[in-house]
Amino acid sequence: MSVLSEVDLVHARSEAFQRRVSDALAVITVALSQAQRPYIAYSGGKDSMVVMHLVHSVDPTVPIYWSDDELEYPEVVEHMTRLQELAGDQMYIGLGWATHAGWFRPWRERPFFRDSLSTAMLVEMDTDDWMAGAGFDLVFTGIRGEESRRRRGWLAEAGPLYSVRSGTGRRCAPLAAWGEHDVWAMIARDRLPYLAVYDRLYEIGIPRDRMRVGPLPLAHREHLEAGWPEVWARLANRYGAHRWA
Repeated sequence: MSVLSEVDLVHARSEAFQRRVSDALAVITVALSQAQRPYIAYSGGKDSMVVMHLVHSVDPTVPIYWSDDELEYPEVVEHMTRLQELAGDQMYIGLGWATHAGWFRPWRERPFFRDSLSTAMLVEMDTDDWMAGAGFDLVFTGIRGEESRRRRGWLAEAGPLYSVRSGTGRRCAPLAAWGEHDVWAMIARDRLPYLAVYDRLYEIGIPRDRMRVGPLPLAHREHLEAGWPEVWARLANRYGAHRWA
């Protein structure tokens, strides 16, 4: 079963979608002209995948960065392993350091839940701060205003290309005005290799607007139990099922 549908391809042929793409590419072009060393914050989720696709259609040499948070969907690890082989030095992998769900701190407790990828680096700080220290001056992100009222408000005020006081100092959100249907239309039209996590969530009956792909401490218990029972059993045994209650 596929999370994609014919409706996505129909929307991809619409004038509204074409304007979304043109506007995003224009923002990316301006951002690249103002940056000496940009990078793409890549999670493997649908939004960051589309951002990477759009940025690389303008400049295929822009590096990507993935923060590996140890407790990840198996499909995410498989995807990143393949991407690492293809991208080589163009892909940076940092061992995540942020606390998730108020209790899980990645890569602190041995034995680790799984092995890290071969080129992963111990960062021990905010990702964007670390990349700024490595000389990067702009980050492309997949955030969208549709995701929350607060985000919609400040993106409407700041625009898709804005300054921040920390990290690289500049951020670009090419999908700021995009809806979820626009993201899936791009994936369908250009046949992007989206994460199999989405198909599995679709198979167990999760609507697309409720699908979230991130560190497992943030996943819904019922989704893990139904879609990844073996992973759930390991998580519950080691960390306690109450963590997801």
